[in-house]
Amino acid sequence: MEAHALYELLEKYRQGACSPEELERLERWYASLGKDRPDHLLEEGSETARLLTEQKLQELHTAVGREQRVVPFRKRALRWAAVLAGLIALAGGAAYYFKPTSRQSQLAKEYRIPAAHVRHITLPDSSLVILRAGSRLEYPEVFNGGTREVTLVGEAYFDIRRDTSKTFVIHSGRLRTTVLGTAFNIKAYEGASEITVSVTRGKVKVETEHEGKLLAVLMPDQQVVYNNLEAAAIRQPVIADSAIQWVRKDMVFENLPFATVTQAIAARYHINIRFENEELASCPIRASFNGTESLETILSVVCDIRNASYIIEDENNILITGEGCQPTNNTAK
Repeated sequence: MEAHALYELLEKYRQGACSPEELERLERWYASLGKDRPDHLLEEGSETARLLTEQKLQELHTAVGREQRVVPFRKRALRWAAVLAGLIALAGGAAYYFKPTSRQSQLAKEYRIPAAHVRHITLPDSSLVILRAGSRLEYPEVFNGGTREVTLVGEAYFDIRRDTSKTFVIHSGRLRTTVLGTAFNIKAYEGASEITVSVTRGKVKVETEHEGKLLAVLMPDQQVVYNNLEAAAIRQPVIADSAIQWVRKDMVFENLPFATVTQAIAARYHINIRFENEELASCPIRASFNGTESLETILSVVCDIRNASYIIEDENNILITGEGCQPTNNTAK
C-alpha cells in the first residue's frame, strides 16, 4: 500500500471513521506484516516481531518525501508508532486482528442469569450466546466503531457472526478473546482460580486483558487454561463438544408433557408460551436438541411432533394451537 494512503487510512482508523472497504484494505496490509514468517516467531514480545515493527516504520519513513511533511518527521513517526502499536500488537498466529483502541461506549444491556436457568441471547449483530446459569453478560444496544465488545462473568457459549469489518472481543476477567467469526466456550467465573477458553469452530486469539500479552491462537478442539494466581497459561487439546455439554441442559425431553417442554423453552429464550387447547399441553413429547438452535427451529420440531402449530403474537408471546394428542410424527433427536 502506498505510504500516504496508508497514513490516511491509519488516521481514519484512529478516529473510527473507516468504511468496511477501507478496513478490509487495512486488514490486508496488517496481515502482510507477518507473511512467510513462522507463527511462533511473531508472538508478542519476540525479537522478530520487534524488528518487523521497526522495519515497517522505516519503510514508511523512507516513502514519505521531505517536501510533503507538515511537521518534523520525528514527531510524526512517534505519532504513527503509537497507532501502529495498536494495530500490529506484535501479535502472531495465522490470523491477525486489530486491537480495539478503547472499550466501547457505555454498555446498555446486562443479563444476569438466575442459578436455575440457561439463557439463549441474540446479540445486535445476530451472533448467538448461550449464557450458563449464574452468569452475567453485558453488551451495547448497537455495536458501533471498529469492534464488537462484550463483557462476560461466568460461562457462555458464543457462535459469532462473521464480520471482517468488526472484530468481536470478549472481556472475561483477566483475559481478552478476539475473533472474526467462530464458535467457542469461555468459562470465567468471578473469584475462580482459572479461566478456560475452548474452541469448537474457527479460530480465536487469547490475550491478557491489561498487558495485551498473547497467550494462544486456538484452533478447533484446542483450549487454553489461564491460572489467575500464577498468571500463567497452558494450551492443550480438548474434545470441544465435551466442554459444552452444559449447553444441552434442559433440552433433552424424554416423553415429558408438552407444557413441561414449553416451560423449558420459555425460560431459555425469555418468552411466554401458552396453549390455545389445554388438552394439547398434557401430550407427551420426546425430542433432543443440542441447545444452540434458534427458537423457531425448536418450536417447529416440537409442534410437528404433536401435529400442532405455533403463532408468534409479538416478540414476547407465542401461542401453540392444536387438537390435543393427535398421532405423533417422528420424534426428534
